[in-house]
Order: sequence, then C-alpha cells, then structure tokens
Amino acid sequence: MNTIPDPRAPSPASALSRSGSTDSGHHPDLNNEVAALSTKLINAINYQTSLDDSLQATRHELEAARERLVQLETAAKEHAKMIEKGLLVKRDDYDNMESELRKGLAEERRQKGAVEREKRRIESELENLTTALFEEANTVCIPIHSSTSIETAADPP
Repeated sequence: MNTIPDPRAPSPASALSRSGSTDSGHHPDLNNEVAALSTKLINAINYQTSLDDSLQATRHELEAARERLVQLETAAKEHAKMIEKGLLVKRDDYDNMESELRKGLAEERRQKGAVEREKRRIESELENLTTALFEEANTVCIPIHSSTSIETAADPP
C-alpha cells in the first residue's frame, strides 16, 4: 500500500479553490499541466537518482584506480631500487652481456681447436723423432753389439 498520493491524480481538496468554488470551469488545462509537470518532476527525480548512482559507481571506480595506482607506483619504486642495487639487470644489458659471452665462447672454441691441432702435430713430430732416435741408436748399437759379441765369443771364460 502506497502512503504517498500520486501527484498526477486529482485530489478531492484541489477541486475547491481558495474561495470555495471549483476552478475547473475557469482553467480546464490546469489539471493537465499539473499532471505533465508532475510527470516531468518524477522523471527528473528518477534521472537525478540514476545520476547519483552513476556518480557513486564512478567515485568507487576512481578510488579503486587510485589504490591500484599507489600499488603500481610502490612496485615501480621497489623495482628501480632492485635495479640500483644490482639485483635486477635490464634486458638490453643482459642481451649485451650474453652476446659478448657467446662471442668469447666461440673464440675460446676456435682457439681450443687450434691448440688441439698443434698438440697433435707436436705429438706426431715427437713420435717421428722418437722413432728416428731409436733407429739411429739401433744403427749405432748394432755394430758395437756385434763387435762385442765377436770379442766375447773369442774369449772363453
């Protein structure tokens, strides 16, 4: 049950004028104008309520956005401090370091290959020299050994 009377509906007291007579004979469009103005007032009140609701929602969103902004600013400051302390490295710096390390690794591998080739060459040369030395020693020792074997065979004990 509605306790507020509808402003568009004519009330029984409004039919009488201040002098106690009815005004409907003098101003027949007055009730229509009051009804139209009442409708406009109700629409304006509804629109105002809608605007108030929208304003509240916008204020809530603004407050949430401000809180998020504070969180992001704090995180950005912490991130900057970590970079200053050297705990974090910028991506470009990391990429440059990685590139330099890869180049250094490639150079080390190239040098290692060259050293291994040189080592194999030296080992081969050493083996050849060792073989030549033993052959020369055998060449020198065979005549000496054969002469001592002849002498020992000539001298019986």
